[in-house]
Amino acid sequence: MARPHALLRAGFPYLTTLGMRRMTHFPMDVAIGDEGRLYVITRGEDDREIRRFNWDDEDLGAFGSKGDGDGQLIWPVALIRDREENLYVSDEALNRIVFFTREGEFLGKWGEPGDSDGELNGPSGIAFDAEENVYVADSLNHRVQKFTKDGRFILNWGRYGDSEGEFSMPWGITVDDQGDVYVADWQNDRLQKFGPDGEFLFELGTSGSGDGEFRHPAGLAVDSDGDIYVADWGNDRVQQFDASGRYVDKFIGDATLGKAAVTYMLANAQPLRYREMTSVESTKRLRSPTSVRLDDQGRLYITDYVSHRVQVYKKEAFPLEAHQIAEVPRSPNLYTV
Repeated sequence: MARPHALLRAGFPYLTTLGMRRMTHFPMDVAIGDEGRLYVITRGEDDREIRRFNWDDEDLGAFGSKGDGDGQLIWPVALIRDREENLYVSDEALNRIVFFTREGEFLGKWGEPGDSDGELNGPSGIAFDAEENVYVADSLNHRVQKFTKDGRFILNWGRYGDSEGEFSMPWGITVDDQGDVYVADWQNDRLQKFGPDGEFLFELGTSGSGDGEFRHPAGLAVDSDGDIYVADWGNDRVQQFDASGRYVDKFIGDATLGKAAVTYMLANAQPLRYREMTSVESTKRLRSPTSVRLDDQGRLYITDYVSHRVQVYKKEAFPLEAHQIAEVPRSPNLYTV
C-alpha cells in the first residue's frame, strides 16, 4: 500500500475509556475483533484470562485460567488475531504460543524452551505478517524468530548487545503493511526497524524522558500512514513518530470513566466518596502502558496497565499529494491557523 506524500495532522483527540478494575484487571494487551468485539489479556495476581467486551463496555465473559495445562496461562504478554478471529497469546513463563477460537475454545499450542533455532526463552511480543506467519520477540534469547502460524520455524536474527541488529530483551514487535518489522528493544531503550528477513534499516530512541527518548519501550504499532506508536512503559506515556522516525506527539492519558465504571461507581457509596476526595486530573493519566493497537478507523487503543483500563484516541489526518504541499524549506518555521 502506497504511503501518503505528507499529512495534514488535524489532531489526535481522546475518544473514550473502556474497561475497569473488575473487568480488565491489569490489562497487558488488546485485540480488536469484528463487529465491535474486543479482547483483553488480564494479568492480575490470580487471574490469567482473556476478557471479552464491546464498544458499549459490556462484559461478555472470559476464558482461560492460571496454570500450565492446555488453554491455561501463567505469564501472558501479547494477544493477536488472525483473519478468522482466532486469538493467539504469547506466554513468557511457559515459553509457548497458545491459540483459541474467539469463543474461547482451545485450538492448540506450540513452542519449546531453549536457545536453538525455533526454541523460545521468555517470548513476549508477537505479530502476524500478511501471510499470517508469526514474528516472535524471543526476549531472553535476545532475538527475533519467525514461524508459520502452526509453529514451524522459518528464520531468526539477533543476539545480545547494543549495536545495530542486536538486542537486550526485545519486547514489543509489529509488522507494517510493507512487510517491515519493528522491535521495541526494552533494555536498550530504543526501537529498531528491519526488513522481513532481518535486514537492519534504522533505529530511533535513547534512554531518557525527553521527546524521542524511552524508558523501557514495550508494545508498538504502525498505521497505514507509516506513523509509529510506542508504549513508553517507564515514562507513563505513548510516543508517536512519523515513518522516518521523527518525533511527532505523545499521549499521557486523558481518561474519563467508562460506562462500566460509571455503573459500578453509582451503585457503591464508598468508591464514590473516594473519588470525590481525590484529584480528578491525576486519575486521567496513563500508568505503565504496555501495548498499543490500531484499528482500520484510525483508533488507537492503549492498555493502561496499572489503571486497569484501555484508553482510546482517534487520529484526524488528511493525506497530501506532492503538489498540495510546499517543499521542505531550508529554515523551517511553524505557522498555525
